[in-house]
Amino acid sequence: MTNNSNKVKISLVFFILLTFISLAYLYQLLQTPIEKISAESLYSYEYQGIYEGIASLKPNVIYDNRTVLRLSEGNVYRRTVKDIYINFSYNFEGNLLANLTIKYNVNETIVLANWKKQINKVPERTITSTGYNLSFTVENISIINLISLQQLVSKFSEDTGIYVSQYSLDITTEIYIKAETSAGILTEYFAPQLTMEFKSSTAEGEIISIKGMEKRETGEIVNTKTIYDEWVLQQRNSLFAISTVSLFGLIASSWHYMKMRTRRSPEPQKLLEDFMEPYEELIVEASKEQFDKEYVKTSITINVNALEELVKIAETLEKPIIHIQVPPETHVFHIIDGLTKYEFVTTISILQKSKETIEEEEDE
Repeated sequence: MTNNSNKVKISLVFFILLTFISLAYLYQLLQTPIEKISAESLYSYEYQGIYEGIASLKPNVIYDNRTVLRLSEGNVYRRTVKDIYINFSYNFEGNLLANLTIKYNVNETIVLANWKKQINKVPERTITSTGYNLSFTVENISIINLISLQQLVSKFSEDTGIYVSQYSLDITTEIYIKAETSAGILTEYFAPQLTMEFKSSTAEGEIISIKGMEKRETGEIVNTKTIYDEWVLQQRNSLFAISTVSLFGLIASSWHYMKMRTRRSPEPQKLLEDFMEPYEELIVEASKEQFDKEYVKTSITINVNALEELVKIAETLEKPIIHIQVPPETHVFHIIDGLTKYEFVTTISILQKSKETIEEEEDE
């Protein structure tokens, strides 16, 4: 294989590998984010609100003559209860020293069917302190008299004609928290809600259930930074450039390779026709059998090195050139002059190599 052919093939392989590697690496870089988010916690805190319900009981046979019962112990039969006392405690705690201000108020709402009515409200109160935590407890934040409550439900049924077998009482403590710290100022709104449901059914009787007794939340002051990865961006730009160059190189080398393959792989018949075309007026086709039968046997054979030399002899002697194909790929050209035979022999392989040499010289 010639140097020019090797150069084309080496160039093609090089650009194939370069294109594949650069595109693969570029794809990987495109999956890598340019921006990264860095979050640093400056101040963390948590707070919780806890309700406690205590029922004052009438004399009864259900609870072994107990006079009080904590609602956290489970459902309570309404007919055994006189009053319910609700206590509330709150605690805020952070990991830095802070000036703390807490404001709170309490709303008590009864919910009957689609009707709501506020039946009690504790005015807003303010507590301040300096430290890591702040707690407060409010005893009897709500005192629920079941007789008064039942009268309100009965009045609602009387006014609307709706039979009420189930209603609820919601107690919501709204808390506004402000903490001034070295990491910044935070403000939070916290509204834990206690719900007491009053239900009546033949199977279970008249019971009071309670939910929402405890609520806890956490938070933090965070310093967020966006970090730009310049290295990834630079690598992307470099890979874009390399990929573009390699693609153009691949296209160019592929074109040269295909051109070389096309020019060097003609059909044998076409190759022979192109070789004989300049002299086709002087050449006569004959089979080997026809030549052996019809033409005079000669005693002298003169071999020439090129068809052009044989053409000159044919023009001088004014004789035709007889072409004979000897399978598989040998071609013999004769001029018969009396007992003298002028002969040129070639093969398709020789013609192919000669054509490749000419094309490589032209490419150079």
